[in-house]
Amino acid sequence: MRIAFNGLTLREPPSGTRQYAYHLLRALGRVDGVNDYLVLSPGEPRDVPETPDTFSWQSEPVGRLSRGGESVEKLVWGQYTFPAAARRGKARLLHVPHFGPPMVTYGIPCIVTIHDVIGLRLSSYRASPAIAAYGGLITRAARAAALILTVSEFSKRDIMEALGIPADRIRVVPEAAPPGFRRVVDAQRLRETRARYGLGERFVLYVGGLDQRKNVASLVGAFAAVYHEIGDPDLKLLIGGDPERLGSGPLFPDWRPLAATFGVADQVLCAPIPEEDLAPLYSATSCFVFPSLYEGFGLPPLEAMACGAPVVCSERTSLPEVVGSAGILINPEDPDALGAAIQRVLSSRDLRDDLRARALARARQFSWDQVAVETSAIYAEVAGTRLT
Repeated sequence: MRIAFNGLTLREPPSGTRQYAYHLLRALGRVDGVNDYLVLSPGEPRDVPETPDTFSWQSEPVGRLSRGGESVEKLVWGQYTFPAAARRGKARLLHVPHFGPPMVTYGIPCIVTIHDVIGLRLSSYRASPAIAAYGGLITRAARAAALILTVSEFSKRDIMEALGIPADRIRVVPEAAPPGFRRVVDAQRLRETRARYGLGERFVLYVGGLDQRKNVASLVGAFAAVYHEIGDPDLKLLIGGDPERLGSGPLFPDWRPLAATFGVADQVLCAPIPEEDLAPLYSATSCFVFPSLYEGFGLPPLEAMACGAPVVCSERTSLPEVVGSAGILINPEDPDALGAAIQRVLSSRDLRDDLRARALARARQFSWDQVAVETSAIYAEVAGTRLT
């Protein structure tokens, strides 16, 4: 069976949806010896995963239909160019790995992966009228899809409520940490990575975005309380992200004045972290903290656990499904509880060692090969029910 895969996100800057598409295709190439794949995109992908010769990679330009800039080009490509190219390629199934299914599929069943419905659930994330209109279009298309894939039981419930899609048309296939996220034990590499960010032996780490729902200001406040209580002048908090985004709009609150008010402006660092530095930072941190208020899945805590980081994590939305009993789950809107959990981890080597061991064991329960096996079974299910 030929499956047409929408590779649009493979052309875009790093994001969760791009990572999902990349690692799913790579894993399907390892485990699926039955189907062949036609991966379509409007141009050359930034990064092409290693795949066998059962995968065809094809660029399909938008054409003359688009005259309104990048956003309109993406709309036209996803709604018209992609399904038309799939039909010409004799695909029997479409998979759109992000919330952007086409309204017209030329009779080809379509599976769409919806990672979350943040724009429908959080009012502050609803954008311009034009984007809202596009959201209405893809919502109608999702309701007509043959099947919805999502990444957590929480997201399944959220999709059911927000889109009115029944449970029997949604399948949950959790994500996994990329293969490169493994515990780093090379002392020289750990030392060099800490030095690159101005960190000492003990530091708290946060990675996962700077937007409003990530609740970074609460982490800064909790860290300040811990810093003044412990009295370690070398203790620092590293926040992964571009500080230029802070204060750039209502979705990106600037917590730096708060850090200054609490007397920890020099202890709280914010810097972009390239992917090659993530594993050594996760491995070296004394405590990884993830205080998010809303996640469809929550990949950073899983990446951290795969590297053996002691994890303190929000108990909200999908995050308990990811972390399980391998980390300390807290109410992210209770600064005292957040600070107390961080201080417990920093103050006890035994607790840190226990959390590291549990984190590594928990992370091994997630793998991209398993994601691919379950996804290919869903392809067969949809083909069997819709195409016989």
